[in-house]
Amino acid sequence: MPPATHQLSADEAAYFLGLFRRARYRVLDDAEDFRPICFALEELGCRLEGENLKSLSRYRSVLRGIICNKSKGEFVAFFDMVVSARNEASHRGVFARNLANKSLKICTLIEKELAEMATKAKHLMSENVICVESFFSLSKTREIMLENSFSYLPIILDEEYYFISDFVVAKLWHENKFNDKARYNKRIDSMLSKENLLPAGKLLDEDEIKKALDKMKDKPMLVFNGTHKNRSLVGILAPFDLL
Repeated sequence: MPPATHQLSADEAAYFLGLFRRARYRVLDDAEDFRPICFALEELGCRLEGENLKSLSRYRSVLRGIICNKSKGEFVAFFDMVVSARNEASHRGVFARNLANKSLKICTLIEKELAEMATKAKHLMSENVICVESFFSLSKTREIMLENSFSYLPIILDEEYYFISDFVVAKLWHENKFNDKARYNKRIDSMLSKENLLPAGKLLDEDEIKKALDKMKDKPMLVFNGTHKNRSLVGILAPFDLL
């Protein structure tokens, strides 16, 4: 009989969700390295088991225990492949990329279960909010969007938060195709009007996920802590984060 799973709190689930998301991004950056996900599995397995078993394979039962019944077979098949390959010599090329794909599948299965344990905006939000400073150039704003695959970027104008959309940036970029001064030297706030921007929706970090879904619709929400009179920006919650 497998050991009883140690129940995770919502805050713990959020911690491990962030751990697996970061591991997944690292694997996506290096398609031949699946080890970050193995490390995340070991840390979660150790927490669920209640002790360090010093071997990824020994966490198989307790990790399988948090996967929904419909996906248990799929999880075990991929898990066993990854464990077996990890114990062998180093891998390269097509085989390594195949293992990375298997580990990514494991990651999405685990993330799904952890996300369903989350209850508040702070549990699913992205903490590192990248804002556009009013003195940034159009080129710098475009660069940030491309490097991070963002569709919206927050900016403060007249002490209020707004979102610049990728459409607005693209439109300005092509309208100034032959104007390097406008693209590279002009302040972005001098090129924008509030009519081109989206008022930023706001949540508090303690708000329930259901409230976030009701308010969010189709664009991100900025997440603040504290009270409405005395608060600071702590994160951003996008529809993608709720998948």
